[in-house]
Amino acid sequence: MTVLSVKTGADSDILKIGLSDGSLFFIRLSYLPAAFASKVASWMSLPAIFPIEISEEEYQELESSAECLRAERKALQLIGRAEQSCQGLTLKLEQRGHSEPVVRRVLGRLTELDLINDRRFAEAWIHTQLGVSSTKSNMQLISGLVKRGLDVRTASSVVNELYPASREAAAIPRYIKKKRIDLGSMDRFEIMQTLKKAGFSQQSIRQYLEKDIYK
Repeated sequence: MTVLSVKTGADSDILKIGLSDGSLFFIRLSYLPAAFASKVASWMSLPAIFPIEISEEEYQELESSAECLRAERKALQLIGRAEQSCQGLTLKLEQRGHSEPVVRRVLGRLTELDLINDRRFAEAWIHTQLGVSSTKSNMQLISGLVKRGLDVRTASSVVNELYPASREAAAIPRYIKKKRIDLGSMDRFEIMQTLKKAGFSQQSIRQYLEKDIYK
């Protein structure tokens, strides 16, 4: 296999490479192994040396880099619509046919560029959830983030920061009203157990009860 042409555009890291079999690759140099990337970059300064013979391994590296660029562009489209979690974006790209090694390389680059940030995703998701519903419990939010691919530590940290016990306690009366819970038929212990099962933290339950008639 031989390379017949190499062209670049506004982004010097992206090249258009034409091959003797008629194929045309759009690649990002950053996705090539360092040694091969340096070799390919050098072709730009030597326009008179084409055609250039490449090995089967190098051809496969060009194919892989081209797939990475396609996956990256799809990832950027998704990120442009809304914040994405690392795991969530991984699943979306794999569902679109991109291989696991390619997705891993792309997400590694986007994470380094801070285009993917799980903590930032968590903050955006929590703000959205609290805007939709004012009856959420601490555990509901944490569980929601974990289901979306965040580790428990990060999820708990962000929820506790953005949704302190005082704010969660204020949601308890609205939750009780929404669920039509009859407090008059319950003692203090039963109320605590009911709210605990709903996912409210002990601290928020205690704050709620201290302001309520059950003291």
